[in-house]
Amino acid sequence: MATENDTILKSHRGCTYHPHVLEYLKTTFSEEKLEEITTALSVPPKLTTIRVNSLHHQTSDVISNLKELLNGKFDVTSHPSLADVVVIAGKRAELLETNCVGRVIVNLKCGKAVLRGADIFSPGVKGLPHLQAGCKVSVHVDVAHKCKRGEKNFTGSTVHIANGILKLTRFDIFKKMVKTGIAVQITERNVELPSLSGVLENQMFLQNLPSIVASHVLNPQPGDHILDMCSAPGGKTTHIAQLMGDMGTVIALEKVQNKVDKLETNIRKQNLNCIKVFKCDSTKVFSEQSTSSSEPPLGKEVFDKILLDPPCSALGQRPQLGNDLKLSEISSYPSYQWCFVADAIKMLKYGGTLVYSTCTLPKQENEMIVARVLSTFPEMILVSADPLIGQPGILVEGLSDHDVLKVQRFLPSSNLNSGVNSDTIGFFIAKFEKIRVPL
Repeated sequence: MATENDTILKSHRGCTYHPHVLEYLKTTFSEEKLEEITTALSVPPKLTTIRVNSLHHQTSDVISNLKELLNGKFDVTSHPSLADVVVIAGKRAELLETNCVGRVIVNLKCGKAVLRGADIFSPGVKGLPHLQAGCKVSVHVDVAHKCKRGEKNFTGSTVHIANGILKLTRFDIFKKMVKTGIAVQITERNVELPSLSGVLENQMFLQNLPSIVASHVLNPQPGDHILDMCSAPGGKTTHIAQLMGDMGTVIALEKVQNKVDKLETNIRKQNLNCIKVFKCDSTKVFSEQSTSSSEPPLGKEVFDKILLDPPCSALGQRPQLGNDLKLSEISSYPSYQWCFVADAIKMLKYGGTLVYSTCTLPKQENEMIVARVLSTFPEMILVSADPLIGQPGILVEGLSDHDVLKVQRFLPSSNLNSGVNSDTIGFFIAKFEKIRVPL
């Protein structure tokens, strides 16, 4: 019988999990649906979504600028229903060429970077035979973390993600310990995406579509007093500020300093003034004794709207070739998320709105949290998470058939012809309103 500490096993096509985690996911999805989702998770979305800094720029202008920068290599269009979203269509290959001289084995972090458009640098290389620089090589990810650094002929479980030209030899990487320069220049990926790092940073923000939708669901208005409880890196925070015309206040909380730094950098790039950032643990920000609405500790019933995207198991993120999380780690998230939820409700004004979102798949972190809110807090009602461009939720105890139509899930699709609203990361959004309950 497998134990939690057993080596991760290969699941379906291209994605690995601990065996107990797979069983946990099967409490949410059928075997067939889980296979479809994990297949899609193993590659990045073919469609790249970009949120326009609509406060200072027009979507049509950003599209024109991107078309010029990308030189016609990719199709650039507006989203069919969200005016501030631009969509860039990547190119997905059915099969990679196999006529390569040798194989380069890379670690999981490097593999994810390659799938997002990067070349390979020597720190990411784990295994490489004796080959001459300039030869064509295939790139494989060590999804089970079994390849020892410096191996010549690794035969363990891998996933073929790209082909390229070898620039640094085995001697360069493992003997001379060269740390700079490209080790493998990628010439072919299973998904070809535009490289947008540092591009038009004051005009747009590279952001997953469901994350953009979450801010629209919150529906910020000029003059609102809003709390974003887990803000970094700032995609939703800056979007909220733009949707409210930079008029009002957004209190943005983040407890890790390097994430605070990234958040503040993105706020400056987007040229926004209504956001106040605090380095703070959101599970400790509420105080019954406080009446403050402008700085921690924060008081009771002081915010018009709250966005809560708490820490989660992140099982919906793409690309996800391998996942090291054990079941004990994943199953600990719902109780941790509840700490955020309970305090968020206390800080929300009557008549206010709470949006709860995650980038994960299990119902225990999504619909079951919603059901617990409804059974614990009679003042909280579930309302439609408009705009509804995702799929309905999953039926769990405590939610009705009508309730699951009010929430939305984004489930990655492996269909090469899936549309912009399906070719996404895995994500969940629910929206509540706080009302006064008659005594």
